[in-house]
Amino acid sequence: MKKVTTVFLVLLIIASATLFAAAGDYDPATVARYKQAGEPFVGTSVRVLGMGGAGLGVRGYYDSFLINPANLAKAGFKFSFPAVTVTAYNPMKILESKMYEKIEADDPGGAAAEFLKTIEIGYGDILTTDVSTTITLGSLGLALEAQERLMSYQVDGDSSSLNLIAQVTAAATVGLGFRLNVFPDVMSIDLGVSAKAVYKAYYKALNSTTAISLADGSSDPETVLLNDTPIIAGYALPVSAGVNVNLPVGLTLSAVAKNFNGNYTMNTYNSVNDWAEEIIGDRLTEDADGTPGSATAEPEWSLETDWRLDAGLTWAPKIGSLIKPVIAVDVVDVMSISGKEGDALKRAFYEQTRLGASVRLLSLFDFRVGLNKGYKSIGAGFDLLIFHIDAAYFVTEYGPSIGDKPIDALSLRFSLFSR
Repeated sequence: MKKVTTVFLVLLIIASATLFAAAGDYDPATVARYKQAGEPFVGTSVRVLGMGGAGLGVRGYYDSFLINPANLAKAGFKFSFPAVTVTAYNPMKILESKMYEKIEADDPGGAAAEFLKTIEIGYGDILTTDVSTTITLGSLGLALEAQERLMSYQVDGDSSSLNLIAQVTAAATVGLGFRLNVFPDVMSIDLGVSAKAVYKAYYKALNSTTAISLADGSSDPETVLLNDTPIIAGYALPVSAGVNVNLPVGLTLSAVAKNFNGNYTMNTYNSVNDWAEEIIGDRLTEDADGTPGSATAEPEWSLETDWRLDAGLTWAPKIGSLIKPVIAVDVVDVMSISGKEGDALKRAFYEQTRLGASVRLLSLFDFRVGLNKGYKSIGAGFDLLIFHIDAAYFVTEYGPSIGDKPIDALSLRFSLFSR
């Protein structure tokens, strides 16, 4: 009996160590380089970025209900297919670098090295690409989104300490809203709820040497990315709920609770091929040695994400059909502000407040400005029949405090049908 107990304890310790290794090696909660991979999924909204991140109560756009499900009340019919958004970070540094000289000299490895020099210590983003389609029917909303996100984490000033993390996310959202006319023509309340199914996968971090070897062709992308690099993948089923209180003269008070039940159930796979064999039942390619290989999913582990409560005030006065202005003030994660006093309260309120304004002219042009943590943003939109183009130039703070690591970005979106 004693031997059986000993064997059982040894097996239990081995299993626990395996689980810890599977989760601990790539868990954003404990491994610094993967911190950004643990953020809740949010599709890129060029409109919101141009307004400094504000827009909880702004209605009338294809993605309004993804920002606040209460915006679905009386939303009518809107259809956007497809919407493609590309966001490039550090555009000014890239233009000032020698990367394009290397490209013209047909030196892809040198171009990659020059590009990597533009990345600084700490966290950052490099490139994000979103593809989505949305439809609203009355007060019902549906959305399908896919996003590629390339992130960076550099330990010190030497690019050899750089970590590149590629992440792909797919999400399907369904939302429903309705309106309560509390006092007709004076006050109404919009309520909305949305449920999202999210599946995301991110690679084990690649170092700068591997990135350059992939760029100059000295490493085979298929071997590195499909056979040799582990991926971490899993799903979550978050729920969000929102409320708008509509008042006279175009004022709207908004509150949105986001990301309830947002924890991910994750698995670690030795490669994309192992993931494909486990999930879809077939490997994408043979292994490097020509053998078919076998799936090796590690035990499941949980990636925890917190819910948050955002609040906002929107003013959209009706002054005619030629000019439609909107001013929005949002405060994100208001629960984290509670309990703070004095300078700490002022600092938190300043860091978590988003200010934005937009004006629509002749139902063709949108001009937007915003302020986020003191950083200015600017945006524009243009409609031509069924074609819609939006652009935003903005700055995001990636450091622990304002001014530590601001990164500028340019975001462009192209869509058909509804804006």
